[in-house]
Amino acid sequence: MRARTPTAGDASSTHHPRRGSRLAMAAVTVAGITLLWGALALGGYAMGWQAHARTGAARLLAKERSVIRHAATEQPDRTCAVRVGGDGQLDGLLRIPSLGLSAPVEQGTTDAVLDVAVGHDSTSAWPGAAGAAVLLAHDVSFFGHLGQLKAGDRVLYETACAITTFTVTDSQVVPAGTALPNSTAPTLVLDTCYPPDALFFTSQRLVVNAVESAARSNSAGRPGSDAVASTPTPPTYTVPVPPALAAEGLTLANNEVPMGILTLGGQTAPSFEQSPGPLDLEAAALEAYFAGLHAAAQGEGSWWSAITQPAVPVPPPLNGGVITGHDSPLDVEILSAHDSPTAVVLTTTVSVTGGAAPGTYDEAVHLVVTSNTVTIAGWSMTPEATT
Repeated sequence: MRARTPTAGDASSTHHPRRGSRLAMAAVTVAGITLLWGALALGGYAMGWQAHARTGAARLLAKERSVIRHAATEQPDRTCAVRVGGDGQLDGLLRIPSLGLSAPVEQGTTDAVLDVAVGHDSTSAWPGAAGAAVLLAHDVSFFGHLGQLKAGDRVLYETACAITTFTVTDSQVVPAGTALPNSTAPTLVLDTCYPPDALFFTSQRLVVNAVESAARSNSAGRPGSDAVASTPTPPTYTVPVPPALAAEGLTLANNEVPMGILTLGGQTAPSFEQSPGPLDLEAAALEAYFAGLHAAAQGEGSWWSAITQPAVPVPPPLNGGVITGHDSPLDVEILSAHDSPTAVVLTTTVSVTGGAAPGTYDEAVHLVVTSNTVTIAGWSMTPEATT
């Protein structure tokens, strides 16, 4: 796979299938449920996260909890009905106690929905109704720990009208496009990409199946304490990129790089792990990385200084040289301390042409997170060992 850089825009590149739409749709037919993830795969999904409102998930969660609290106290004897709208309509709240997960659920499985919420496949049954209800989410996000569920665990779906409890029966890893049978009883299918740390388009899906085990009215009751507990609003991560540099395009749409895996290290808060936070921070780290490549390739010292910590030099191979290929997937590691992200490390192998030191290098870019601002703290390029 080749990279597109500021001075090598015509270099050939292998199309990265998760840009713009990491997750596509699951479709339900008369014959059953067919998982069709990737149908809109135009490349890496990180671009979609950058383009969407970064605090959307927390706002949706707070809004749904407010609706539920309101319904629990107002006119308890009145018939309750939830109006189901089109894509993007806030539908309910998904809670998985064993994972500590509370996530807003929106109707639809478009990019705009999955960027900030769990998506309900509008062609599947409604949770609690007869048939299989399908909920989808990104793996490196709300469903990052889905693989930890085991038989007997509870999954709750809550609206202003009802709380429906499902019990997990089994989970399986299946090829994308696998058809699963529908059901006559109320069941729930949770679907995400596999493996759970992948930043690239995968050919497998993790599917968790659950059956309804209880249901009760919510309009006359009180939501459980874990449903209405306050959730901090995720921060908005920014990079101090000069406007002229930002105008060159600093997303994966303009700078193709093969993506690898995302890992979380240090003291990471579960509420951060199971949220849009990791992908939001990854998007900011990539913006800083691409900004550095553009600044170095064009010899713009002021641009470089704006996005780096003091005394961080331009790597010698990039003085007059240009990265023309990423020869290995770019892996992302987010490090946290005291439940807050503090640093991001990007690692890959690159090919450099031109300049005084062309060749192949193992590259590591260290970024720090200070008051939610992401800057480059170190950039090393080590000649790849030859045998």
